[in-house]
Amino acid sequence: MDFNIKRRHIFMLKRKERKITHKEIAQAIGVTQSAISQYETGRISLKPHLRQAYEEYIETHDNRIKN
Repeated sequence: MDFNIKRRHIFMLKRKERKITHKEIAQAIGVTQSAISQYETGRISLKPHLRQAYEEYIETHDNRIKN
């Protein structure tokens, strides 16, 4: 599996596990919900600064995990 595909998949799983919606992350980083969906499915690439913001947002929202 390509490194970038694997990375996208890992972050998509983390986003879902932490109950972060496409809408929430899109608003936080300044893109559309559609852009997040298309990025996660590999249809588009995000610019490096947006990809970094996407990943940082997911990594810093651990409080969404339900026990």
